[in-house]
Amino acid sequence: MADRRSISVLVPVLNEVSNVRPTVETLLKALSETADEYEVIVVDDGSTDGTREEAGRLASEYSNVRVLHEDRNRGIGHAYKRGYAEALCKSFVYIPGDNTWPYESCRQLFGQLGRADIVTSYALNPEVRPLGRRILSPLYTTCLNLLFGRNMHYYNGLNIYPVSFLRARTDTASGFGFQAQVLLEALAAGLTYVEIGLMIDERNAGGSKAISSRNVFSVITTVLSLFWKLRLCGHTAKAGNL
Repeated sequence: MADRRSISVLVPVLNEVSNVRPTVETLLKALSETADEYEVIVVDDGSTDGTREEAGRLASEYSNVRVLHEDRNRGIGHAYKRGYAEALCKSFVYIPGDNTWPYESCRQLFGQLGRADIVTSYALNPEVRPLGRRILSPLYTTCLNLLFGRNMHYYNGLNIYPVSFLRARTDTASGFGFQAQVLLEALAAGLTYVEIGLMIDERNAGGSKAISSRNVFSVITTVLSLFWKLRLCGHTAKAGNL
C-alpha cells in the first residue's frame, strides 16, 4: 500500500488576532482535499492582543487543531523546534500565521507530498511583499547560493520535511535564519527535493515582523555558523530514518 500522505502544519503566531483564524481555516480546507492524515499546530509565541484566546476557540471548534502557548516571546526558531517535537504526523511544514498564503497555493503545496523528501517553494509574485523584503530577499538568496554552492530559487519559502530528519538534527537556530539552516542541512544530508512556485497574497492586517535589526543580526550569525559547519568543517546533518 502506498504511504499515507501525513503532515503536521505549524502556524506560529505573535499578535495575529485578525489573521490566525483565516490562516487556520484556509489550511484545513486545503489539507482536507490533499492529505490522508493531518493536523494544524498553532504556537502562540507570547501574544498580548487576543491571539491566544482566538487560537483556543479554533482548537475547540476543530479536532485537527492543537494550540501550544509560550509565556513570553521566544522567537520563531523556538516555535519551529517545539512544533516538530510535538508533531504527530510524518511530514512537517511551517506556514506563517499572517494569512498571506492563499488556499490554492496551500493546496498545491500539500499536493506535492511524496514527490521527494523535501518540498520547497518560492513566491511567483514577490512584488506584493513590502519593499524591504523585495530588496533583501533576492540578495539573501544569491549570497546563500554563492556561499554554499547551490542554485535554489529561495530559502525562506514553505518547506516540507520528514519529521524524522528534523528530530535527528542536533540544533535549530532560534531566529529567522533557521529556515535557510534547515534547508541547507537537508540538502547537505542528501535528501531529495522538488521546488515549486506559489502565489502569495498581500498582508491584510498588521505589519510584517521579518525585517528588523535583531532578525538581520540573527540571520547573519546563523549563516556564518552554518558556513563554518558545512563548508569549512564538512559536517552534515543526519538524515534520520526516512
